[in-house]
Amino acid sequence: MPPTSATARPDQSLLPYKMVRKIGSGSFGEVYLMEDRVNPDIKVAAKMISKSKRMKAHKEFLIHKELSDVGHENVIRILEMRKSPDFSYLYLEYAECGDLFDRIPMNSSMRPPMARKYFKQLITGLKFIHGQGVVHRDIKPENLLIGYGDILKICDFGHATKYLQTGIEVLLAPEVGTVEYAAPENYGPVHRGPPLDVWSAGVTLMTMVVGEYLWKKADVDCREYRKWIAGKNLTKNNPFRRMNSVLFKLLRQILTDDVDQRLTLDEIENNPWVRLNKDVEYDVITIE
Repeated sequence: MPPTSATARPDQSLLPYKMVRKIGSGSFGEVYLMEDRVNPDIKVAAKMISKSKRMKAHKEFLIHKELSDVGHENVIRILEMRKSPDFSYLYLEYAECGDLFDRIPMNSSMRPPMARKYFKQLITGLKFIHGQGVVHRDIKPENLLIGYGDILKICDFGHATKYLQTGIEVLLAPEVGTVEYAAPENYGPVHRGPPLDVWSAGVTLMTMVVGEYLWKKADVDCREYRKWIAGKNLTKNNPFRRMNSVLFKLLRQILTDDVDQRLTLDEIENNPWVRLNKDVEYDVITIE
């Protein structure tokens, strides 16, 4: 039986780098920290994908490489792709400060100024990605790395796809990256691409400022989600009591199941809460 990415280690003889340690898991593969064999100060991340998913790895590489060739500080760079008999290896820029998920305090929430700083960078990165005709489809804190200088970098393009064909937007078939962050239209027949990432960015912001998942799945079968859509979440024991009304309104405008009413990235960028350069004590939400 051939090895799987869950049980195998990188074939050291085929790599220009030596393995240091496993640092995570991404779409379709494991991720390792690697050092250059000649200069250990040069570090990269290597995503190891089994040969059974080689076509997916090749698609991921092509999309990510196209983005990297243009370049943006809020998108992790992909360096190259190599293959062995059993695996494909995607070599990526290494972000030394971990991911956004690790920045969210356990059993608590992130301070609004810090959440705003990361959220603004996320929106900037998504505007670049969408401007290149690509939709990510798996935005979540674990896929948002933090590099030197506290720069947020979007990574893991395993679910990414083109939503523009010769400049014309096409509808996409459903593909769910991570259920908790997936938009409700993902469970329908076809849908537009950019609103998917807007929704996932909104859930990411909510996770930062609330500190927990508020629903398991954005589907009418989920009680907590039904309450959110019906506007019935705002109770004395609800975590929304920890945020001000301006931020709450922003989340409402992003996390709406009406795709036509959902804010665009440009509208989010110009939102009063997002545009703040420092924290302002707005009126807090009134709990009846």
